[in-house]
Amino acid sequence: MQSIPKKVKGFTILEVIIVLTLVGIISAIGIPNFNSWNKDRVVRAEAERVRDIVTSITSQVQRGLYGFGQFQVEVSGRNVSFSTNGMLMANIATRVFRDGTDLCLSGDLAEDYWDHFGADRQNAEVRFYQTDEIKVDVSNAVVCFSKDGSLFSGGLDFGDNMNVVETIFICSRNTETCEDPEADDIELTGTEVEGDQPEEVEDSGVIYVVSWSRFGNVKLEKWNSNSSQWIVQ
Repeated sequence: MQSIPKKVKGFTILEVIIVLTLVGIISAIGIPNFNSWNKDRVVRAEAERVRDIVTSITSQVQRGLYGFGQFQVEVSGRNVSFSTNGMLMANIATRVFRDGTDLCLSGDLAEDYWDHFGADRQNAEVRFYQTDEIKVDVSNAVVCFSKDGSLFSGGLDFGDNMNVVETIFICSRNTETCEDPEADDIELTGTEVEGDQPEEVEDSGVIYVVSWSRFGNVKLEKWNSNSSQWIVQ
C-alpha cells in the first residue's frame, strides 16, 4: 500500500521578518510604558505610606491619646526614615516651653521629651519605617501637631514655630533634584514682566507631595507634567 506524502508548510523568510518586526514594535512601545508604570507604582506606594503615617499621628492627637504629636524625617545615604512620636496629655504643661521657645524638639533634646517614640517600636500608636526606594526634599525635619492647632510647629528643614513647612515632596530615585516643580514659576500680579521665557525641561520623574495643616488635615497629590498641575489622589 503506497503512502500519500504529507505536505508540511513552514514559514517563509518574509513571514518570519514580519513577525519579528511586529514583536520589536510591540516591545519598543510596551517596555517603556511598563517601566514608567512600575516606577509610578513604587513611588505611589511609598507616598501613601507617608500620608498614612502623618495621618496616624494627627488622628491620635485628635482622639486625645496624645496632647502633642510629632512627624519626623531623617535621611542617611540612600535610606529615608519616617517616624512619629507622642507626648501624653498629662505631660504637656510640664514639658512644652521648658527649653525656651522651641516646641518641636528632636535629637538629644527629645530623649526625655516624648513619651512614645516610633523608632523604639514599642507602642502601636506611633510608627516607624525606612525605605531606599525614594528621594525626599528634606534631609532632617520635624513637624508637630496639637488638637486645637495652637502648638503647630516645625523644626530643622520643616521650619520653626512661626514658619512651618506644610509639605514633603516624594520622588523616584532617578529624579535628579526632588523639589516642588512649581518652585521656579514666576507669578505676575498686575503688570507683565519682560524677559526670556523659561526653558522647557524634561520630565524629572515621578513626584508626589504629602501636605498637612495645623489641624491635621492630610492630603496626597501627584504632579502631572502634561497639564502642569497637582492631581489629588
